[in-house]
Amino acid sequence: MTGSRHIRGRWRATLCAVLLFAAANATLAQTQVPVPTPRLVADQDHPPVWIARSPGHPILILLPTIHALASDDPRVNAALASIADGVQAIVLETHTKPTPEDTLTVRRIGFYPASDNLTNHVSSMTAESLARCARDSGADIHAFFQTKPWLAAFAVQAVRLRQWRWSTDDSKRVHFVRSASPLVFPGIDERLEMLAHRRQIPLIYLETMEQGMQLFDDMPAADQEAFLQSVCAGLHGAKTPGEVSYESFQAAWARGDAAALERLANARYPGESDAHYDFSQYLFARGTDLFAATLAQDGYFYGKGPILVAVGAGHFFGDRSLLAHLREAGYTITPPATAPEPVMPPHEVAAR
Repeated sequence: MTGSRHIRGRWRATLCAVLLFAAANATLAQTQVPVPTPRLVADQDHPPVWIARSPGHPILILLPTIHALASDDPRVNAALASIADGVQAIVLETHTKPTPEDTLTVRRIGFYPASDNLTNHVSSMTAESLARCARDSGADIHAFFQTKPWLAAFAVQAVRLRQWRWSTDDSKRVHFVRSASPLVFPGIDERLEMLAHRRQIPLIYLETMEQGMQLFDDMPAADQEAFLQSVCAGLHGAKTPGEVSYESFQAAWARGDAAALERLANARYPGESDAHYDFSQYLFARGTDLFAATLAQDGYFYGKGPILVAVGAGHFFGDRSLLAHLREAGYTITPPATAPEPVMPPHEVAAR
């Protein structure tokens, strides 16, 4: 299965987008779907973990996350339970279950006023092609045209990967229901959040929904348009430059291959436009700056620790990475052990 790098970096925005379109018309309904047989990882596999130490502060266990998984492997949960064993708190980017207040925030920031619409801000796609994209994704066309390009793109991607569709009942009310098994499964963040709730340990978030949505809204217009154009093309099976296999990303994470994660997140792929590449790198850099500022504002935590800090894998690499921010703050970083040689997955599901 393939997907854009930035989708892994900001997965919860797709959930908010879907909830927003559902709320615009009626209630959200969901049916139970069978879970396919998981593909297990090798016994010796373990995700990459960095350890950050600074005098007077709790030890930080730094874990890169994937915000959606290609296979629902139960050993992922076992690995997370092992990593989180004994930690005093878990730190995530933001909560993974959007609230009604979040939906209002997304609407306020991501929608144009009635006097404006999407066609006035996209030059590479005609009104007809935008309408076709909305219809093919199952989105409500009226709501779709009132959204800004970044939100329209996230809504399209969410519908595709979650396998949702619109349906009506006898009362003419519109519902959003599952039409098939999802092409992706709950990511590391969601699993850690559930683990923290089960163990009744504190959850700390580095970003508010307001901050996250504003980050998207401040994105360069060309980057937003490149993202929307890419996901609309993907609805028809096109594999656009810059797409990365979810299975390859999950396999690298499972075997602790930090070098492979860095290549997948930051490599410039042949034929990828400047705007499409800049989109993912913008999210990584700006998001990391925001996370680092929150950590500094919170005084890098108090108490004995250790504390598990888990953010998207793309935030771990590059000149402005989370690791670089912590080093600048006086932390000593211990890198993960070298990963074993990769074993290629037996197949990859073609999806966008």
